[in-house]
Amino acid sequence: MKISQKLFLAFVGLTSIVLIATLSLARWSFDQGFLDYINGLEQERLQHLSDDLLTLYADSNGSQIDNAVEKEQQSTLVWQSINQTLLIQTIAQNSPFPRNNRPDDGAHRPPRPANKRPPMGPESRLGPPRQRPTLDAQHSGPPTGLYSADLQFIAGADIDYADDRISLPLVLDSRIVGYLYSKPIRQVESSSATAFSQQQRWTSLWIGLLCLLLASTIAWWLSRFLLIPVKQVMLGVSYLSQGNYDERLTPTRADELGQLMANIDHLAMTLSKNRSAKNRWLADISHELRTPLSILCGEIDAIKAGIRSFDHTQLMSLEQEVLRMKHLVDDLYELSLSDVGGLRYHFQRVNVSESLQSTLNSIAASAQDKGLMIQSQIKADLYLSADVHRLEQLFINLLMNTMAYTDSPGTIDVQLSQQAKTVILTINDTKPSASVEECEHLFEPLYRQDSARTRRGSGAGLGLTICKNIVEAHDGTIKAKPSLLGGLCIEVRLPTHRE
Repeated sequence: MKISQKLFLAFVGLTSIVLIATLSLARWSFDQGFLDYINGLEQERLQHLSDDLLTLYADSNGSQIDNAVEKEQQSTLVWQSINQTLLIQTIAQNSPFPRNNRPDDGAHRPPRPANKRPPMGPESRLGPPRQRPTLDAQHSGPPTGLYSADLQFIAGADIDYADDRISLPLVLDSRIVGYLYSKPIRQVESSSATAFSQQQRWTSLWIGLLCLLLASTIAWWLSRFLLIPVKQVMLGVSYLSQGNYDERLTPTRADELGQLMANIDHLAMTLSKNRSAKNRWLADISHELRTPLSILCGEIDAIKAGIRSFDHTQLMSLEQEVLRMKHLVDDLYELSLSDVGGLRYHFQRVNVSESLQSTLNSIAASAQDKGLMIQSQIKADLYLSADVHRLEQLFINLLMNTMAYTDSPGTIDVQLSQQAKTVILTINDTKPSASVEECEHLFEPLYRQDSARTRRGSGAGLGLTICKNIVEAHDGTIKAKPSLLGGLCIEVRLPTHRE
């Protein structure tokens, strides 16, 4: 499966989950809010009903009642004295729903008598309790019960005691004369409410499908848009795999993909430089080997033709060219081993001061023959963790390179010191010098300068490269710069203790 398809499915799947959760929560919130709205209407209905009942109570309270009866019993007797049929009709005809949704649709509400009450003889006022009529199920609104101040059931529906029942005290002249109780609505069974709920459910479903379609369209576009830089990266990698290192991605993004594209461009540039360096190196090696071979072939042909006699002088000339080839091959072998990490190092505690002084003593005669004066300033008893043989090879290569590139008469200044936990070797020589740009390339294999420090003698231009590999194997650094003496300055820094 392609990444674009995976991104598309991921976007659509995530959107679907969020959409389903949102619609479900919205539906649940709607149902709860709708029930709260209905129960709020019920509370308002009880308030209106209380006004009607208090009016009936006030109209009936003017009769002669024994004053010795307690107030709670008095309220009970007053409620019992009211026409029960009138109470039932008053309770039933107060509904929170529109009239066209009530079961008794079309029934006329009888007018409430003003300032009139039914006859209240002794039998009706103080007679024995009679059976309380209840609401007809076919003509009632929500279950509602009327209770006296002492919580005796008067009329309506007898509401069981519950913590969540809706209650409203009937207060007349700052005195509670009764209570209205109603059951909270848990499920709306009205046909209009059910139709409204169905309509909202289908509306939510269509809205969800429309949002899902919109999200799918956006996900398809995003999956293609986000993969544009990925396709560019793939194109750049394909260029590299085909060996085309000159193509560039030229990133314009500031995110991780832009950084990846910049790294691919840098990799292409590095590979291009390495390929050019490899081709140049092969050409230089071929040139270095071809020169002594040409001389050898020429001298051998001259001897065979009798132009030159085969004597000791001629033999020494042939030996010199052979040794030159052997030196080049040995340097190439050493360089290849150091590049692949094949050189063996045996690190131990070495007195670098004695090792450098011994090397200077061994080349003193050669320097004097070339008209060069060596002056040194070596701090005694400097130790570091190093391979003694590779360290001597480093000193010999550096000093021989300095002698080869210093004009006679000249001076070579060697200094060895220590700063903190670093041993510093500095070699300065007199003219000729090199520019700062050339100093940056001196440690490249077979590098040829165009200035006066052109390679002379039998060197092949690999000594400084081998020196750099030896220094880096000792966790040190080496660099070259123009010298204050007029020539070149090479500085080597080696840590006294390796990690």
